[in-house]
Amino acid sequence: MALLAVPAFAATKEEVAVVHTGRGDIAFRFLERAAPGHVAYVKELIRRGFYDGTTFHRVIPHFVIQGGDPNSKDSDRSNDGDGEADRRLKAEFSTALHYRPGTVGMARDADPDSGSCQFFIALENLPRLDGKYTIFGEVISGMEVARTIANQPRDLKDNPLESIVMKVELKTKKVPPEILSLKEGPNGEVLTGPGKPKPWDPSDVRWKAPALTGRGNDPVQTAAVPLDLCVDESGAVLDVRFGRLDTPEPAKLQDQIKRNWRFSPAQLDGSPVKARFSMDSGGTRLAPSQVPGTPVDFRSEGLTLPQVVVRATVPEGELTPEKEPALRLTIDESGHVTDVSLQATCGDRALDEAAMNAAKVLRFTPAHRGKDPVAVYLDISVKWTEESSP
Repeated sequence: MALLAVPAFAATKEEVAVVHTGRGDIAFRFLERAAPGHVAYVKELIRRGFYDGTTFHRVIPHFVIQGGDPNSKDSDRSNDGDGEADRRLKAEFSTALHYRPGTVGMARDADPDSGSCQFFIALENLPRLDGKYTIFGEVISGMEVARTIANQPRDLKDNPLESIVMKVELKTKKVPPEILSLKEGPNGEVLTGPGKPKPWDPSDVRWKAPALTGRGNDPVQTAAVPLDLCVDESGAVLDVRFGRLDTPEPAKLQDQIKRNWRFSPAQLDGSPVKARFSMDSGGTRLAPSQVPGTPVDFRSEGLTLPQVVVRATVPEGELTPEKEPALRLTIDESGHVTDVSLQATCGDRALDEAAMNAAKVLRFTPAHRGKDPVAVYLDISVKWTEESSP
């Protein structure tokens, strides 16, 4: 019997980066045609030993692991994520490549041309990053290691409690001919992006608080550890972050909480929602999430409240409500309103929504603490106006 010979696309040998960690190795190829400037500079940094001793300082399950910051070489965790190498790189964004599991991108700040040395590895399909962060590589082996790193117990800034130190070298390895980043995929985000959990706000009258309904056979922790939790619409725990670096046996505690704790889910406007909140490991002290970057409350800072009034329109022929809704705005560092919560209702849901929509388009001069812009909460009142005929 004759055999039909079918030509195959053989793997080729290329110079790749191998990232050695205590959890295993990750190897990624370079996409030189897509980002020649980034590839050349990252290879230069690797040859200089720049990355050796740096850590993966930001790890988020179902999103990314990020590392390569020289600031992460010491024991001071407060500035991890702020460091750079000796120069910045001009962005090399691609309209053809996509962020999918294994895509390697260059981290940056708000300036598109601020990428330097910190890189990240996508763990899922992340279409909202496409064309916004330079793609310069793609993992060819070790994605299971990347996901293991992402699931390590971490603090409120997503920095692993136990440092994940790396050593990076260049090696010649066989690589597959297919460039996976050229293919599109479905959105895979769970904890970030458009589908991220909403922060539970006990002062918002639309919310019903989550409640712990069961914790299996886990022993109650004698020394309560502050936790930041994300619970899905069914009441299952999706994510755990720790408020103490010295948490005893954090991996065991994290596994117990994810496996055994169950909640009656938080509800917003009567519907279960994915929510983030804080609680201690004893299952008590339910409170809003306290992660870094939480907006500043003017009252707690002793600052003067700006006098802001939103004018919301009542359709002609309808009675003006006797009550005025009270709103709380979340204003980011650029002065944009990123969220509006309802502190007190006027008694009419449609008019409450009209007032909230009117508040969402407000723009502010950013608040500052010293020279630095900060996100803030701002409580405002609503005044009603009647819609006149044209």
